[in-house]
Amino acid sequence: MLCFLYLLVALAGFPFLLMDPAELDMGAGEAKVMGLVFLLMGSVLFVACLLPFFLRPRPWVWVYDLVIICFGMTSACVMVASIPLLIFWLKPEVKAYFGRV
Repeated sequence: MLCFLYLLVALAGFPFLLMDPAELDMGAGEAKVMGLVFLLMGSVLFVACLLPFFLRPRPWVWVYDLVIICFGMTSACVMVASIPLLIFWLKPEVKAYFGRV
């Protein structure tokens, strides 16, 4: 879910870069800065949330995934899913799978 949200944030930057700033009621510089911030922030966080799907189970990956789950708790959209996932993530079986005993 976080990957999808951050992809939407990245895509939300394009209208600021492509539309006429007068239509957005802001200056040309403001529109470009806002578009670049959305595009860069969304892209970086999208890749950060996508990485756990491709990383092999290692103790540091468990910690990395825990940080990503905690990032999810900052969004009201995915907090409902993040809390049960966090409870599951702290179980000894999951830690053992990642080699973190």
